[in-house]
Amino acid sequence: MSGVMPGIEAGMHHHLQRFDADHKALLQDIQDFDSIVADMDRKIGEKKKLTRDRVEEILQNDIRFITESKRRGDIVRIIENKRKWSLNKFINRYSYELFKGVKIWLLTPEVVSEIMPLEMGLFDLLIFDEASQMYVEKGVPSIYRAKKVVVAGDHKQLRPSNLGSGRIEYGNEDDDSEEDEVSAVLEEESLLDLARSRYDNILLNFHYRSQYEELIAFSNYAFYGGRLYVSPNVVEPDRPPIEVHKVSGEWANKSNVQEARIVVDLLKNFFKTRKNNETVGIITFNVSQRDLINDLIDDESARDPDFGRAVNEEMVRFDNGEDVGLFIKNIESVQGDERDVIIFSIGYAKNKEGKLMQRFGWLNNRGGENRLNVAISRSRKKIHIVLSFDPEELQVETAKNDGPRILKKYLQYAEAVSNGNKDLAASILESFGDNRWRSAPPVPGESPITEKVYNALVRKGYSVEKDVGIGGYQIDLAIKQDDRYILGIECDSHIYEMSDCTRERDYHRQKYLESRGWHIHRVWTPGMWKDPQKEINNIVKAIERISSR
Repeated sequence: MSGVMPGIEAGMHHHLQRFDADHKALLQDIQDFDSIVADMDRKIGEKKKLTRDRVEEILQNDIRFITESKRRGDIVRIIENKRKWSLNKFINRYSYELFKGVKIWLLTPEVVSEIMPLEMGLFDLLIFDEASQMYVEKGVPSIYRAKKVVVAGDHKQLRPSNLGSGRIEYGNEDDDSEEDEVSAVLEEESLLDLARSRYDNILLNFHYRSQYEELIAFSNYAFYGGRLYVSPNVVEPDRPPIEVHKVSGEWANKSNVQEARIVVDLLKNFFKTRKNNETVGIITFNVSQRDLINDLIDDESARDPDFGRAVNEEMVRFDNGEDVGLFIKNIESVQGDERDVIIFSIGYAKNKEGKLMQRFGWLNNRGGENRLNVAISRSRKKIHIVLSFDPEELQVETAKNDGPRILKKYLQYAEAVSNGNKDLAASILESFGDNRWRSAPPVPGESPITEKVYNALVRKGYSVEKDVGIGGYQIDLAIKQDDRYILGIECDSHIYEMSDCTRERDYHRQKYLESRGWHIHRVWTPGMWKDPQKEINNIVKAIERISSR
C-alpha cells in the first residue's frame, strides 16, 4: 500500500501539470477560487440593494397615483367618516385608483371572493401560502383573478379540514368527460396536492427555525428524506435540546393528571429560569388533556399570584405585532405556531388495570403522521416531553398507517437525545433509510483531501472532529476549543458530490452556515495537490485569527 500512494500522487501531479500547460489562458481567470467567491458575494449584495431600491421606487410611484388623484379627497373623507362603507362598496367605487396605486394585497381566499371584482387577470401574480390546508375549490375564485400563480405549502404538514363547512360535490351522471376531469381535480386532498400532480415543484430546503439540529433532525429524516439543510451546532447547550420527563401517569377520563401536574411545574420553572425572555407553548395529544392542563394552570395561578401574573402577561404577549404568547393547544391546532420552548404532554398511559391502550386517535388515520411532524417542528431552542410509558411498550408493527410507527421512533429518538446518546440517536435517524449524508469510506489506495487536512492539523496539535452534525448537512472537519467549534473546514471534493448547482455549493452553503454562527474555511482540491503546505498554513492562520478575537 505504501508504494501505491506515491505512484498515484505522482501521476496526479503529472496530470495537473499537463492540464495547466494546456489551459493557461483559462486558468488565469479561474484559479483564484476565493477571489471569485468574494466577487460573487459583492455582486449579489449589490443586486439585492438595487432590487430593493427599485421595488421601493416603484411602490412609492404607484401609491402617488392615489395621493395625487383628483378623487383623493373623496377617498379620505369616506375613510374618516364615522359611517363606514362596506369594503366591497368602497373597492368597487374606487377600484381604478386602488389597483393602480396598491400593488401588494394580503388577503384570504374568502376575502378575495367577497370584496374583489370578479375580473380575469386582476392580479399579475397570486401566491398561495399554506396551500396544503386549502381545498381546491376554495382557491379557484382567486386563481380566476390571476395571470400567474405560485402555490406554496408543505405536503408533509396538516391537510384541509371540512369541520363546519361542506365540500362541493360534482356529479357525472352522464359520464361527461369534462365532468370526469373536474371530479378528478376535486378528489385531490388539497390545492397543493393538485399543483404537485400537475406542475414541477421546488423544495425550499434551508432550515432556519431551530437553533439546535436535534430539534429538526427527526423531521428531516422521517418526513423529508434527509433533504433539508440543517446547520450543525456551533455550541452544545448546557442541557440536551430535547428532554424527556418520565412520570408514573395513569390514563383515566381521556387524560393524565400526573403529566398535567408536571407540565405546570415545567412552566413555573420556565418563568423562573429563562434568561432571554424566551417564548413558550404547550402541546397535548388530545383535547381532554389540553383542558385539564388549562384547569391546573388556573388552580396554580390562584395559589401563586406571581405565577398567575406571569401566565396572564405571557398569554397576551406580542412582538412587533405578532402573537408570541403562551399557548396551550391540542396537536391539531398548532400549524403556523412556533415558540422558543415547547412542552409536550403525550398523555397516553396505562389504565388502572395496568393496560397500555394502543389507541392514538388521529395518529392512526391516513396522513395522521403529518400532524406529528407539525408538532415536533415548532420549537426554536428546547423541547420538553412528559411521558408515562417506555416507547418500547408500543406495539405498532402491524399498524395500518405510518403514524404510530413514526411516533414510537420519535419517542425513542427523544430519549436518546435526552440521555446524550448521540450514536443511538443517529442510528434511529438512519433507520429511515437515507444515509447519503454519511461520508463514504476511503477507497483503498487513495488519499482523500479531507484525510490529508485532518492528519496535518492533528499533527499540529489541534482538536479536530470529522463529519460534524447529524441533521443532514455535515461539515467535513471542525476545530474545537473548549465547548465550541471555532472553525468549520469544507473540502470541495465532498461538496461536489452533494450538489450539481455551482452557486449552491460554492456560495449559498457557506453563507447559510455563517448565518447560523459558523466560521467556514474552504479547502480547494487543486491547491492541496499543488501546494499542500500553503493550504494548511492558510487554515492555521484562520484558526489563529478567530482565536485572537
